[in-house]
Amino acid sequence: MAGWQATNSLVTLPIKMTPMQPLVRTSSAFYACLSSSSYQAEFRSAVRCIDTTSPYDSLLSGGWVKLICGASFEDVADVRNLSLVYTLAGVDCIDCAADPSVVKAVREGVDAATGIAVTLYPSGVLPVHKPWIMVSINDDEDVHFRKAVFDPSRCPTSCARPCEHICPASAIMLSASLGTSLTGGVLNDRCYGCGRCISVCPLGLIGANSYTRNSKDVSNLLNSGTVDAVEIHTNARHMEAFRNLWQSLEGSTECLKLIAISLPDVGDNMLATMWDLYNVMKPTLKALNLWQLDGRPMSGDIGAGATKAAVRLAAKVAAFTDRPPGFLQLAGGTNFHTVKAMAALGLFQPGYERNLLEKPESERKACATIAGVAYGGYARKILRQILASLNSDNGSSKLEDHPVLFLTAVKEANYLVAMLKEH
Repeated sequence: MAGWQATNSLVTLPIKMTPMQPLVRTSSAFYACLSSSSYQAEFRSAVRCIDTTSPYDSLLSGGWVKLICGASFEDVADVRNLSLVYTLAGVDCIDCAADPSVVKAVREGVDAATGIAVTLYPSGVLPVHKPWIMVSINDDEDVHFRKAVFDPSRCPTSCARPCEHICPASAIMLSASLGTSLTGGVLNDRCYGCGRCISVCPLGLIGANSYTRNSKDVSNLLNSGTVDAVEIHTNARHMEAFRNLWQSLEGSTECLKLIAISLPDVGDNMLATMWDLYNVMKPTLKALNLWQLDGRPMSGDIGAGATKAAVRLAAKVAAFTDRPPGFLQLAGGTNFHTVKAMAALGLFQPGYERNLLEKPESERKACATIAGVAYGGYARKILRQILASLNSDNGSSKLEDHPVLFLTAVKEANYLVAMLKEH
């Protein structure tokens, strides 16, 4: 491949340490807990999914797991803690909003996780699995890139506030004033555009503001050296919009490890659309590429049935023997039931690396038909109460400063990640 060459991305830390010497600055409470042999043993068990493969190896083996923080989710405290926990659980990639402050929060979480892992295993040289950091952008109007909006002064105090109760991100906060209307509204950094509040408002007062990321700002971010991958969300209805975005990024994607295209099911035109998109990228594509098959966007936290659309779409695309190069990854409705549903449809099948179609078959690496799964709403849901408790106790916003909650969070994340990693 002309651009980035796949190499093992493990970071070897040649640090000689005395027993229980912390690599990173952690709270005295956390350090005290780590000094306890029982807590230390339990924490080691919780991070057992950290392996010695690179994200690229995970793509080949079918064990690729991506955490989706949310293309529009910009609460840096939660993003940092999600990145910390899921790095320790062994994810291969963390997908976040294309905003420098959010990327910084992801990096802080990853670095904190790396330091804690070394503290847990102080025997010398330690290989640490660092996930790739990905930012999400869009070429046109897209449900992932919008924010709820309404005027709370129009909300009567008698309203039962169904919008506040249904919001999966706790992004709406309302309170009754002395008058006849409510105060508060949408917490913009927490809203990621799921739209559930829009349909439940009894007075129809809630709308949404859609946006696209500024391409120049995105290029600057990609050139900053802080990002490993980019994901372009497209509905493929306006190919010219995709072409314009791709051309605007020219010169900014050359050093990236992965280019992902997030695409919903476009019906009978699915295969042709994938080829149209790939042909736009092909002349300047120097990274690995991946197709994110977006079944039912932002629905994984709803229930078991939400995963059906993603699994059906994956089976449909996997059956295309003449599809364009690129790894396949599920998203949109993925949750606790996804891996079982994939197995039921026979999606755990061997294949070969389609990124190297131009090479003789003897030179292509064996790989899984489906590279992996991205978890978003469900991955955040299982940690929601834990992270919410940090926001409500007026103490430290860093999860590791709350050792009992931290351990519980890592266990929950590990269980989800292990479902695919250990399949």
